[in-house]
Amino acid sequence: MTGRSHRIRHGKDRDAARKEILQANVKLGNEAFSAKAPDDVVAKIRGRPAEAEADVTRLTAQLDALAKP
Repeated sequence: MTGRSHRIRHGKDRDAARKEILQANVKLGNEAFSAKAPDDVVAKIRGRPAEAEADVTRLTAQLDALAKP
């Protein structure tokens, strides 16, 4: 892969991770979801924002490294 290809891929992955953070927070903010969903599902979704934030941080660092000559 070329540097450009890596930047495009990492950018798309970072966007997907940011979307995951938003989606998980929307679900967790929905009282009906939290009340109806099984506890294990809610627990799994509670962990998603932290995991996705770690991905955003990692991908941002990789994009920054690719931007350096």
